[in-house]
Amino acid sequence: MTLAERLRSSSLDERRTAIAEMAARDVVEAGELEALVACLGNAAKAVQRPAAEACRALAVRGVAVEPLLFTALDSGDARLRFGAAYALGRLGAPSTAALPALFDALAFDDGDMRWAAAETISRVEPRSAVVAGLLPLLQTGNPPQRKMALYCLRDLATPNDAIDDGALAALDDPDMGVRLAAMATLARLAHDRPRVAEKLIRAMGAADPREQRAAAAALGDLGIRSDAVRAALEAGAATDDVSLRRAAKRSLRKFDSSA
Repeated sequence: MTLAERLRSSSLDERRTAIAEMAARDVVEAGELEALVACLGNAAKAVQRPAAEACRALAVRGVAVEPLLFTALDSGDARLRFGAAYALGRLGAPSTAALPALFDALAFDDGDMRWAAAETISRVEPRSAVVAGLLPLLQTGNPPQRKMALYCLRDLATPNDAIDDGALAALDDPDMGVRLAAMATLARLAHDRPRVAEKLIRAMGAADPREQRAAAAALGDLGIRSDAVRAALEAGAATDDVSLRRAAKRSLRKFDSSA
């Protein structure tokens, strides 16, 4: 069996062994390189990740991997597109050409892949292009994609009205994971902080304790020191929920330390 055939084997162990052999080479054939890139779309992360590292090792030694990776960004297979974008990110600063594949990966069911995509997105320049691509996802994405777009914006963006509008709307999202991400994002980036404080105070009365705790923590980071905020936090600090009490008391300490 040739190396290219082993890279396409149905046996994961065979594929992984072949990938390791490939990564140690200085010279590879075109068919072998194509088979390695195909491994980036494998359903098993135990194949996909070593394949990305092998692409990096080969590129360091001067093997022309990048053209095939850029071609794979146009694949009809979303997993292969992500694998190619991830591998390009392992080669250095990711290109903006990888953004569509990375944005699509934020919608995956697999949380590890979503966070790997988010980490790669965080290294794409210029950031203005990244932010411009993330904002529409707050409305058009599926729940994981909306949530991840908010976390990416939290870590990458600077405050502006568009983020305020998108994240404020996300506080009313039907998916709780999106609402929690919106709280974390607004606590860091909000322009209209009094308006955000009002919505977080309402969230302190949500039915789910997780949402109450997140709202209490966000109020501590938001920096609004109003009587209404204090009253909401004091009410949270007096509840039977240990985690909510802890979050509310921590925010009250921040409230008092800056008074």
